[in-house]
Amino acid sequence: MEIESMNKKEQILEAARDIFFKKSFYEATMDDIALLSGVKKSTIYYYFPSKIDLASQLLEVNVKKIFEKTSEIISITNSIKQRIELIVDFYIDLLEKNSKIFIIMQRIGYDFMQKEDSKKKINELFEKLRKKQKKAGDLFGEVTLSSGKRISGDLFLYSLVAALGRAIFENVSQGRKPKKEDLLAIGDIFIASVK
Repeated sequence: MEIESMNKKEQILEAARDIFFKKSFYEATMDDIALLSGVKKSTIYYYFPSKIDLASQLLEVNVKKIFEKTSEIISITNSIKQRIELIVDFYIDLLEKNSKIFIIMQRIGYDFMQKEDSKKKINELFEKLRKKQKKAGDLFGEVTLSSGKRISGDLFLYSLVAALGRAIFENVSQGRKPKKEDLLAIGDIFIASVK
């Protein structure tokens, strides 16, 4: 029974991913998702009480994977410069394999900020994700900048992820694919900033 329910939930999330890629959050309907997933609408509501809950879960799943991979990179490397390179490479690889994820995240995030009920939900989600990022930052450890100043790994990783995210979302929101060389340049800036 558990495997079956996991499969249904995955089917729903996969269909939602496709629908939210093609339509805005407000244009997409649960009927669209039911039709594409082959799962009854009443079953979708069993797993996700509202479209906001479904979209939030979709965002959370995608961002959770990013932080899990980031934590894995941190745990298998000791060199800060190598960690930066690997994190940037991971973002580039993710973009090349599935840029749809970033488009969906940008689209849902923007749409969510337009109404109070969904804005509250996205802020709750951001708080959960911030805690995951802080864990990864704590794992990263203290960083010594090239100036000799020491800062927390949390602040350093937050800045790196924010810079990469900004470059990605700025392009995605304009309908352009982010340039690999821009992301590599961000990595070079961060590498140059550490001892």
